[in-house]
Amino acid sequence: MLGLLATAGPQTSYELASNVEVSVSFFWPVPRSQLYAEPQRLAGLGLVSATQEEGGRRRRTFAITDAGRAVLVAWLGEAAEPAQYRDPAMLRLFFMDAAPDLAAPLARQRVEELTAALEFLHQPGLGGDQPSHRRVLSWGQMTMRADLAFWRSVLDDLEGRP
Repeated sequence: MLGLLATAGPQTSYELASNVEVSVSFFWPVPRSQLYAEPQRLAGLGLVSATQEEGGRRRRTFAITDAGRAVLVAWLGEAAEPAQYRDPAMLRLFFMDAAPDLAAPLARQRVEELTAALEFLHQPGLGGDQPSHRRVLSWGQMTMRADLAFWRSVLDDLEGRP
């Protein structure tokens, strides 16, 4: 939350959810409910400020505070934990010898999903003007291409294509 507010500016919970969907969700999924509860928790800690509209839908807009920025900068300076990779399709593939007839449909599904995700990641302007966002977008594109190549090779193998 702090990173999103620091890089994209003040946002409502709805805007945060939309921002997450087109940015970090590809490598760091965030439950939608957390996107509504967490800003209020951070406001209680003084890490974000909240302003509420007087009329209309009375939306709350959250902005990072100086204290929040200090916490964010401290976290950014810490050593990163080792990456964790959780892929439900890969887990299913690992155990697929128990039901080999289900392997090809799984591979087809992944090829379709990854093709769509890769198309999304190649939309013009998606990386914005922030160098770090463009670097992560590039990583996402490369990762999706590699995953897609892998699943296509699995499908080719299952369908007897060289």
